Amino acid sequence: MRRWLNWAVSVSCASLLCLAQGCSTGDGDDSVLPGVEALLFVKRAYITESGEHNVTGGNGQTIDYLRYTPGGGLYVLSPPTPNGTLTNLTEDFEGVDINGVDVSFDGTKAVFAMRRAGDDHYHLYMANIDGSGDVRQLTFGDYHDVKPIFVPGDRIGFVTNQPYTEMGTRADEYNHARVVTQIATVSEMTGDADRRLCSQNLSHSADPFLMSDGRVGFSRWEHLGPVNDVKLFAMNPDCTQMVGLAGQHGKPGNSLVQVEEIREGEFIGVTTSRMGTIQGGALVHIDARAPEGNAGIALDEQNAKFDVLTPQVPTGEESPPSGIGRYRRPRPLADSERFLVSWADGPVNERSELAETAPNYGIYLWDPESRRRTLVYDDPDMWDLYAIPVAEREVPPVYPGVVAPAPDPSTPAVLGSVDVTLTSLNETVSGASFDQTPLSEALQQTRRVRIIEGFSSEIGSVRDFGLTMHEGAAVVGEAPVFEDGSWEASVPSLVPYHLQPLDRYGMSIRNQMLWIQAMPGEERRCGGCHESRTDTVIPRMGPTTLAQQARMADPDDPNFNFNNPIPDRRELPWMGATTGNIQDLFDAKCVGCHSGGAGDPFAGRSYTVEVTTMDGEMLTYQIPYLDLSSRSLEVTYEDEAVNYPASYVTLLYPSAMMGDSMATGDVPPEWVVPGAARESALIAKLNANAEDDQNAWAWDPSENPPHPENVGVDLTREERIMLIQMADLGGQYWTRKNVEGSEQFGPGNY
Repeated sequence: MRRWLNWAVSVSCASLLCLAQGCSTGDGDDSVLPGVEALLFVKRAYITESGEHNVTGGNGQTIDYLRYTPGGGLYVLSPPTPNGTLTNLTEDFEGVDINGVDVSFDGTKAVFAMRRAGDDHYHLYMANIDGSGDVRQLTFGDYHDVKPIFVPGDRIGFVTNQPYTEMGTRADEYNHARVVTQIATVSEMTGDADRRLCSQNLSHSADPFLMSDGRVGFSRWEHLGPVNDVKLFAMNPDCTQMVGLAGQHGKPGNSLVQVEEIREGEFIGVTTSRMGTIQGGALVHIDARAPEGNAGIALDEQNAKFDVLTPQVPTGEESPPSGIGRYRRPRPLADSERFLVSWADGPVNERSELAETAPNYGIYLWDPESRRRTLVYDDPDMWDLYAIPVAEREVPPVYPGVVAPAPDPSTPAVLGSVDVTLTSLNETVSGASFDQTPLSEALQQTRRVRIIEGFSSEIGSVRDFGLTMHEGAAVVGEAPVFEDGSWEASVPSLVPYHLQPLDRYGMSIRNQMLWIQAMPGEERRCGGCHESRTDTVIPRMGPTTLAQQARMADPDDPNFNFNNPIPDRRELPWMGATTGNIQDLFDAKCVGCHSGGAGDPFAGRSYTVEVTTMDGEMLTYQIPYLDLSSRSLEVTYEDEAVNYPASYVTLLYPSAMMGDSMATGDVPPEWVVPGAARESALIAKLNANAEDDQNAWAWDPSENPPHPENVGVDLTREERIMLIQMADLGGQYWTRKNVEGSEQFGPGNY
């Protein structure tokens, strides 16, 4: 075990007292950073002109949003001591706020994100650290560019909220900054003249950092159905091969942010709640190295290990013990086992905003062996952040894609699997033909792979897509699985997707809960349905898969080519679109028996839902047991009163109620389980027939007679598939086809 991880057995009583009391030390002009001649860091103001504290600008989340309070600046501290000499590199600008900074590989230049008086946006700038020459602006435009880093190949990586889609900027529908941020790069020399956007995600990408192998790591907020957390990702600096780095399979807190690499495969960062902590949290060591003996495999996300280095600091929203605060942005020191950190005494959470008193972040040297913080610099009227030693550092490898011309964004990408039946997940599948069946066995029944595009509320004024946590979804296509378990699909690039392996009945066997993306022309093939990250996966029947061979022989075959425009992607609006509404199907085949009339077997049955609002008010609703009509019902969801048709409320509300809701009385089954048709009572009641045999049923027809055929009404297989897809896609109400004004995004199809 490395020395710096042995601190637990060598902590002195004095160190423990220091930790408990949040104390720190500093010795005037004596440098606490031997060998470091200067630090580059940022002062961010939190005291407004009126003397009030701008604690978070209303954004108390885990990601550092665009909180603008003028009065800060970019500084060099030399020597790095509390009484060292300060040089303000931005003193020629008024109304300054800095959101991110990095030092060049030769230690002579700084790139930083600055907003200044007279400008409504953060842009990237470059300056000489010795203060010579002019400060040069790199990016422009009506959007924010923040958190820059130097990337090998004379490029700058950063975070932007530049619009990505035909419809505008991704708009997050959850409880934080609505305008989504993504990763982009520009040329160090020409700036915006060579601006390249990476593949989209539905929520925020943030905190990019450079890895020793030349890749870019970053934190990514993952929203996919019930998943709502921040994981760690990595990608090539040309934005290809976005892969999970850590956090998909366990982590000590909801969010991993502000990460830096210590050495290959090992990282230090902050773990915290997804909201309410003013971007602060506990320090965490992340070991994503593959086990020894896996030649050529450097990282293993599935088996990443986490060690919270500051166990008394909360990893959630709760208030810490007296004197215990939170950390921000740890940075390893070269040739040292210690770290520069920003630290503020507690509470550093939403209590700070309620008290209208901002925490005070200062810069400290933190030693994990003794757990002592030694003061480097603290301006009590500023947040002191992002400290970086001014020094040369090794230049990682330059990826060929960085120096190649930018790809044509209209070029499709390729998704596929070598063998979809391979998995390392210890899960079981139940429902229909499966009963606690091991996933590895269930995947043997895969017939197709459903490719689902995700979209957000950039489509219009909607905030939530309905009564579930699922986002906007469109079926781009369903690719056939070949005899060797392989599949291939040509799809629009730059778009977030997730995948579902389907059985012969058209139902998802497993709902893959992670967005995947691809750049124009990129080919992304996984081994299987989350295969082992350290095993070698080879095609079963030759040097290439059967799907690859077939696609290369006829790339325009509709079984492989799903590079379709937005209007041609299958969406399932509930009602209000010109064609393809779920309600149209109910009106034609179901409401005669399920609208509360005399022939309704559930007529008169209802249950009670009590909802406690954020203000403490108790609201009570009577919800029909099952009503598939279009009459309007009001309910509360996400602390808002919303109106949906009775069909939508009665099918989705039992499975979509939040923690502030309680159902009592004649509570029905979960008619629709969002994201899982095979677990949905509605689909089991209808039953599902097979694509290769219309008389083969997923549930035993002697126990689940196909409905409504058993009462004299026929459903086509396509109508059943429509309802299966509705459930598997998450039970959304709003789509691009039933949002007012979205007609402009398709030629008459909306």
